[in-house]
Amino acid sequence: MPGKPYQCLRKAFGFTLIEILIVIVILGIATVLASANLFQTDDERLQQEGEKLLAVLQIARDEAAFGGKIIAVAIAGNEIQFLERDFADPSRWKASPIEGLKPRTLSAAFNAQLRVGAASADAKDNIITFLPIGVAAPFEFALHSPVGTRKIVGDAIGNMRLIKDPASS
Repeated sequence: MPGKPYQCLRKAFGFTLIEILIVIVILGIATVLASANLFQTDDERLQQEGEKLLAVLQIARDEAAFGGKIIAVAIAGNEIQFLERDFADPSRWKASPIEGLKPRTLSAAFNAQLRVGAASADAKDNIITFLPIGVAAPFEFALHSPVGTRKIVGDAIGNMRLIKDPASS
């Protein structure tokens, strides 16, 4: 039909090179942002490990107070053990049967150090002992890594807090 010349022209479908490049740039930026949030930094891992240890120490304290038990936390190298006083033989300790208080091994990236009361930080036999009345000797549990130190500080009435050691920054 000669009266309609616009029907002879077909409309082109597809994307231009500029549109494709814009989409690739947007996807690249989204990938970079997602991967930055996906992987933890060493400092974030140290903070997270400190928070986990604080929670476990609080469980041990609460089990001692509410369960009427004497619970000890012993640290040897990177191994953390939870012990209960054996009521049949008060001179002995036994491994804690409580699910949340199973032995734990810290990652090789961390080094634990415990100081209880006025004891030296180098003492190998330091343990935190939580009594059934909810108290323990004051302690400082330091978690070291190449990027810094987090300390769990406990006072005589059972309060504990996690702090970032400013000297290690």
